[in-house]
Amino acid sequence: MNILIAEDEPSLRENLQWMLEMEGYTVSVACDGLEAFHLACLSPPDLVLTDVMMPMMDGYGLIKSLRETSATATVPIIMLTAKGDRSDVRIAMNLGADDYLTKPYHREELLEAIRARLARSASLEQSAQGLQQEAKEAQQRDALTALPGRELFTRRLDDSLQAAERNRHGLGVVCLGLDGFAKVNDSLGAQVGDKVLCEVAKRLDEYMQTHQFSIGYDSVARLGSDLFAVRLGNAVNLATLEITACDLMAVLAQPYKLDDHTLFLTACAGASLFPGQASTAHALLLNAESALHHAKPCGPGSVKVFDIAMNQQVARRLLIHNALHSALEQGELEVFYQPQASVSTGMLVGFEALLRWKHHTLGWVSPAEFIPVAEESGLIVRIGEWAMRTAARQAAQWYAQGHGNFRMAVNLSVRQFVSNNLPTLVQSVLSETGLPAHMLELEVTESLALHSVASTLGTLNACKALGVKLAMDDFGTGYSSLAYLKRYPLDSLKIDQAFVRNITQDAGDAAITRAIVAMAHSFGMSVIAEGVETVEQLEFLHALGCEEFQGYLFSKPVPAAEAERCFSGFMLPTVPILSTQ
Repeated sequence: MNILIAEDEPSLRENLQWMLEMEGYTVSVACDGLEAFHLACLSPPDLVLTDVMMPMMDGYGLIKSLRETSATATVPIIMLTAKGDRSDVRIAMNLGADDYLTKPYHREELLEAIRARLARSASLEQSAQGLQQEAKEAQQRDALTALPGRELFTRRLDDSLQAAERNRHGLGVVCLGLDGFAKVNDSLGAQVGDKVLCEVAKRLDEYMQTHQFSIGYDSVARLGSDLFAVRLGNAVNLATLEITACDLMAVLAQPYKLDDHTLFLTACAGASLFPGQASTAHALLLNAESALHHAKPCGPGSVKVFDIAMNQQVARRLLIHNALHSALEQGELEVFYQPQASVSTGMLVGFEALLRWKHHTLGWVSPAEFIPVAEESGLIVRIGEWAMRTAARQAAQWYAQGHGNFRMAVNLSVRQFVSNNLPTLVQSVLSETGLPAHMLELEVTESLALHSVASTLGTLNACKALGVKLAMDDFGTGYSSLAYLKRYPLDSLKIDQAFVRNITQDAGDAAITRAIVAMAHSFGMSVIAEGVETVEQLEFLHALGCEEFQGYLFSKPVPAAEAERCFSGFMLPTVPILSTQ
């Protein structure tokens, strides 16, 4: 402990210094109040002993200056004075002195006063730190549910990991995410959504406290929006971790009775175990969230326990995300073209433009892998615009070479569609390339078409007014409403290859395809089937009256130079059903 002595009498100052250093204290000395104040500002002491009568600045002035300076405002001060008048003492105490001793004083009396003030100061400091910690934790709690937030949860998780390591037992984390929670906010409002989240927090907390003896209750946290986490201790293993995750999902699946509403919600869960799957709090929580991310696509109520392959997938996804940012500039992206032909004549009717990516080290990256990354990052807007311009430019070049009566179909992403700039982009592409408008076809998906129906209809009509064709891609795999479908100015429906693949073996797929063709024709639309690979499939489609097809039976997607050869058409099988007579 560092004690500062302010005393102008050399002999008293030296005796005090010697005595305190013999007791193990570190001592600094000053011969007047001004010097003492400067020393205290440079390095705040743990306690100040000061005389009253001193040159330059007396003891009263020193006390006042110390108390007015933030760095020394709480330092204990003991007055050493030969003036025993009550009024003198009162002045010192009013200025902020903590104690005083009248000269001459006994050695033990001084040491006892010093020990008492240092102990009191330490106690106050400890209390202040406790209050600061409580205030910090309060800031790290979720304002809505009062549960710990991510930072507080991670810190407590780290403490638990250290204890688990000492005791050599397992510790697990389960992350839970509500399925379709956004729809609650969208349809019933944020107030109802907040009540759902509070009820979720209450259920998780009550469950964990009820089962604390069997699974070791530690903590429940809200990490964000509808994402919650639970920490499990007491020798948890993979079996208990997965069982507990399923129990927690069952608790959250119970009906929510809020105001005048009864809601039914499910949750997905991801879990991770220490020490087998992670060695730090950050890694353990990250693994559980990664497992939850992999559980979500499996459907409501799914649970996944982390495995190393998930980390490899996450790492690859991050690599693809980073590499995709420079793919256009590096010239790594390419547009391939899959020809489309008439079912009845075999003549070419168009192409579908499809993105392909050959990375300089990864090689060919599947569109199924990089398109979702481009969608999530927003890069799809820039990439989609480049693809539309490239495909339209290629189509215009073929048209200028004398090839006519074909269309170029390009796919639209949700992000492109909702930007409200689509009609402007299409007009710009047509103007720059010189491609006749009727030769450009925009393909939208069912989910995209159902996004904000009023604005979607306006965008489609604006594009249609430019003279381009409109098609609905992958029809039958989404959630189309016929009431909406009949309002859209579509020219054609595309039957998803999932139905075409088993069309000749599966009665259900055959029935769905038959219904799609009949419905499209009733709306005045033509039909194109995707993924046609066999003559039998083509014959079946011809019998249904399907107008067009694409697939490996004709050609896989190919670069522009190979696609140009397809203008000669497709050699139809010589079977009666495909006769044009």
